[in-house]
Formats: sequence, structure tokens, C-alpha cells
Amino acid sequence: MTDYSLGDRGTLRVITDDYYDAEILQVFEELQIDREKVWNGEARLIPEPNNPYEPNSIAVYIDDIKIGRLSPADSAEYWKPITRVVASGYDAIAHLQLSAVLRRRDGESFIESEGLLSLSPAHSLFPLNQAPTQATLLPQGPSMKVLDEKDYAEYLHSILPPSGEGRVILSLEVNALRQPDGSFIDSVEVFHDRKKVGRLSTQMSEQLAPVIRYAFERNKLTSAWGTIRGNAFELSLTVQAVRASELPAEWFEELPNNVPELLPETENFKVPESYEPTEGELNRQNLSKKKRGLVGSFSVGGGTASDSPGSVEVKSGAGVENPNRRIALLLGIVGALILIGGVFVVFAEPMLGILAIVLGASIVFLGLFMGRPPMEATSDQ
Repeated sequence: MTDYSLGDRGTLRVITDDYYDAEILQVFEELQIDREKVWNGEARLIPEPNNPYEPNSIAVYIDDIKIGRLSPADSAEYWKPITRVVASGYDAIAHLQLSAVLRRRDGESFIESEGLLSLSPAHSLFPLNQAPTQATLLPQGPSMKVLDEKDYAEYLHSILPPSGEGRVILSLEVNALRQPDGSFIDSVEVFHDRKKVGRLSTQMSEQLAPVIRYAFERNKLTSAWGTIRGNAFELSLTVQAVRASELPAEWFEELPNNVPELLPETENFKVPESYEPTEGELNRQNLSKKKRGLVGSFSVGGGTASDSPGSVEVKSGAGVENPNRRIALLLGIVGALILIGGVFVVFAEPMLGILAIVLGASIVFLGLFMGRPPMEATSDQ
């Protein structure tokens, strides 16, 4: 499927730390105690309408490895836009930073992990306009201010959404400007739907001009994500694109346009039943709320990881009869009587009264100890 790059002007946390340890190990291949590893790259967001535990959950994949999911609240917020992308025949792509570290505590080893998606709010995932058909789209990156945008304020106000902020697709074209000394410099002009809306600085123009010419020589326009912000009195326009020196070789080979046209808006989009349980999700009903320890080398060979044998969980013995209950009750009554008697005697015979109070209190505590609920140990094999 063709990739569809989602807006990246935000950060969203991914749930990675309950049922995905084996899969995260596959990503990193090896983890060492207290030495964090970080993975950066593109992740796919796949809706799971048939998830038996969290219906309409959105899973996060690195290649074919499911490493996490969005929270129920985030899945609900992003469900409609993500299913729109998938129903249109594309993969929903966002940048992911995944970190993991092996910890050891109380004799058990376990993985701590965190996933952060670069993802715009749900209402800003898609641009307000479409990229030109014969255009290649620069990967998203840091913001570059568009200059002279005030000269085009009337038009820009006409496309500014009521919310005061929106993502747009801008086209970049190179124009050679003649200097007073007769020399020429490259200036990158910025267009929105073929209407000029500003220019980039001389420094940014110098960096991007060769890239734009490279695409033009191959019959491609160059487009980039942008953001328009403002109100009735002022506005700003920025371009979000990686620097020319950071463009991957694949971009020059493919010249992709990964913001293709989507299906029209509707209430619901039908998507495939894509739930594929991980090893942890398969055993979900048997997992305790406490994270299970993992043992072994924590390296992946052939894509497998070993679990801890026989971890023990201690549970309160609700409903289990305590054979010492009657004795404990009797001790409590006797101790209380001695304690009360000591309180009265202490005024007449201080030493005797204090001894009685101490003895009575000791007997009461002994009764409480013997009458405590029993503990039941269960083995998690």
C-alpha cells in the first residue's frame, strides 16, 4: 500500500509496556541492564475494529511488528481520520521514537519502554488542500518562516480556517533574481494552489534550490507541508520540511507524493479486521496486573524471548477459613479486660497498673496477629 504521511505537529504517547515485550526485543535485538536504546523511524497506525479487548483500538507497527497501541481515549479521537486513510487504500504513517531499557529489581528482570508518535491533533492530520498531482512532497521537518506573507494577507485570510490554525500543502518554485551588480541569486517562492503567498529566506532558498531543480528536471513540482496561523488582525505562514542535507537517498530515487487524495468525509469508514494478537495479548487473560518478570539473555535469536519460570504472586486469602480465629477472639477479650483493669488500678497501685496495661495490650496484639487473614501463594507458571 502507498504511504500517507500524517501531520506531525504534536506528540502522542503509545502504550508499549504491557503486552509487547517480545516484539520490542525483536526491534532492538538485544537489551542490556540500565542501558537505554532508542529507535527512530516511520510507524504504521492500523485500526483494529475486531480487537476483542479494546474494540476500535489503533495498533502501532514497525514494519510487521506490533509494538504498542494508542490508549482507548486516543484511539477514539483518532479513529475516524485513521480509518479514512486506510479505507482510501493507504497506510497511515507517522514518525515514532521508541526507547527501551532492561531493568532488574528484586531479583527479576523486566523491560521499561516508551513510544512517542509525532502526530498532529486529530483535526489537523490532513491538509486543507491537496498536493498537486505531479508533485513530490518533501518529508516533514523543522519550521521555516515564509517571508513577505503580509503582501498576500487578503488571500491568506480567505483560506485561514475558523479555528485560527490549519495545515496546508505549499508548492516551492525557484526564481533567479538579478542583483544590482548584475549577478543572480536563487529565491524560492512559495505558492498555495498556484497563488503566490511569499518566499523563503536567501539562506533557505540556497539550500533548497538544487532539490527543487532536481525534481523539476524529472517533471515533478516540489511541495511541502505548511502551517497557517492567525486571526482577523494578523497571520503567519511557515513551511515544515527537512533540510536538503538530511533528505534520504530513497527520496531522490522515488520522489514520492505521500499525501494522495482521500475518500470524501463521511460518518464511518469500513476497514479490514486487522487484529493480530501479540504473544502477550494471546496470554492476556492469564497475565497478572503486575508486570511479569523476564529472565534470560534478553537477546532475540530467531525472534523469540524467554519468560520467567514460576514467578509467585501473593494474594489475600479472602474466603479462606482461619483455624485460629476463635483463639484470637478469646485472647482479644481477655487482653482488653486486663487492659481496662490496669487503667483503674494504676491510680491506686501505679506499678501494678502499668504492668496490667502492658500485659493487656500485649495479649490484644497477639490476638490481632493470630486473627489476621491467611495469605495464599499462587504460582504463575
